[in-house]
Amino acid sequence: MNVGAVLDPLGAHALEVAWLVAALAPASEYGDRTFAALRPFRPGQEALAHARADRVRALADDVDAARLDALRETIRSAPDVVTALARSSMGEVLDDVAFLGLQRFVDAIAQIDVLLAQGSVVAPLGCAALHEIATLLEPGRLGRSAFYLADAFADDLARARRAAADAEAAFEAARGRAVATIARALGRDDLPPDEFILMRDALPRQLPLGVRVVREAPTYLLCSIAYDDATQSALERRERAAAAVDAAEERVRSVLSRAVGERSAALAHVGELLGELDVLVAAARFAVAHRCTVAALDDAPVLEFTGGRFLPLEARLTRERRSYAPIDLALDDVAVLTGPNMGGKSVALRTCGFIATCAAFGLPVPAARARVGLFDEIAWLGIGAEGDLGGLLSSFAKEVVRLRDTLARPTGRLLVLIDEFARTTTPHEGKALLVALLGALRERGAVGMVATHLGGVARAAGARHFAVRGLRGALQRVPGAHLAGALDALAAAMDYTIAPVGDDAGASGDAIELAAILGLDERLIVAARAALRGAADAFE
Repeated sequence: MNVGAVLDPLGAHALEVAWLVAALAPASEYGDRTFAALRPFRPGQEALAHARADRVRALADDVDAARLDALRETIRSAPDVVTALARSSMGEVLDDVAFLGLQRFVDAIAQIDVLLAQGSVVAPLGCAALHEIATLLEPGRLGRSAFYLADAFADDLARARRAAADAEAAFEAARGRAVATIARALGRDDLPPDEFILMRDALPRQLPLGVRVVREAPTYLLCSIAYDDATQSALERRERAAAAVDAAEERVRSVLSRAVGERSAALAHVGELLGELDVLVAAARFAVAHRCTVAALDDAPVLEFTGGRFLPLEARLTRERRSYAPIDLALDDVAVLTGPNMGGKSVALRTCGFIATCAAFGLPVPAARARVGLFDEIAWLGIGAEGDLGGLLSSFAKEVVRLRDTLARPTGRLLVLIDEFARTTTPHEGKALLVALLGALRERGAVGMVATHLGGVARAAGARHFAVRGLRGALQRVPGAHLAGALDALAAAMDYTIAPVGDDAGASGDAIELAAILGLDERLIVAARAALRGAADAFE
């Protein structure tokens, strides 16, 4: 999944795209290759992107969760036969391990087709070449974990093996007779067929003919039996018979390999289809797990959704048994977003970028409804995107350099998400820079949102202004330093709704209330509230 074609590494980090990539990871080597080749759709390819998302959602609706899981596990079981197919296409002879892999591959495709037959979205993967290879290799099946060149593959193989069995029996008989003769000469009932020990105190005056000393020790001799002429002749016959079996087996492997090679292009195409299915199944499971819908893809630069969710955060909150508040938003230009600390401004920006990224790759998006345009670049600026631009640069300088580079790129359609840009310089200059930046982005037709704590930016820039509604009344202070309880109280009291506002005026006490709920000294909180009232009176 070539995320870098639409997001630079810092933007991908800010939007936690690694989470998305992991959530969409396929199950097989075939899927890995297909997934790695995925590129985002560009403006003008809205129909293609919508068709892919629609197919993902259709599979999710057509196949129940249990069957999706079964498909994924069966895909996972398919061995990677790409190398074997390439070797056979070049005329190489495959070994039994490769034939076992091919047999398991065709078995997996057959199981997948059974599962697909229960739906109507994806056509079966099987083809004539696949069925022919399945029939060709069937005589060698030994359960699910082994392959054997059975006699049924070729008559000359069967004959060679029978001859080898006869030669083996003749050799064992000749060797048995030779061993029995030597045993009688040594006064032994029997002897091992290979090496044996003779104690020195029991040695005859002369060793029988055919006994060879391998090693001498103070108390014994280690001996072996030298084959007589009859046994040696039988051994040579056995070796010739074994060589004949090897040659017959190699001829069978050559025939099978040639048959695979003749069908390698068709089988490789099945592998490509399997990779596409693997990626499709992973996307469908993602859509089901996260309640995703197909966005209407607009040919204009727009980002509009209701019930939008930033899935990485939602997943973390779910694990912690905390609730998540979806948001609604509509953008066709660059707007300003204000609101309290911990009110969800950064999450709102990430939701925009995450939904746009999903749409760019033809995925259903995490929203109840969405209308999205495709973008050439999704740019993240501000908090979390300074990067490593050198230790001599301040945070502000790093932001400026990143902004400079973003504006210098000849990007066509741009979605820009700016989180507290210029927050580390003076409020007066930071506001001036943001006003100028909004004008520059408007001139190039960008769409996006600028989150800031600075007042008056939207009014000065003539931009639309949205705000997180914030706290619904005063928070109940949590005794002690119980952070989890404080966070629960904050979540219960915070209204994360993003709403348009008419102007930037008015003093907010949300930051002071937040400090209170997080346990800041009560006397300090009382003083801060008084100071805020005084500032508001002076403003009026």
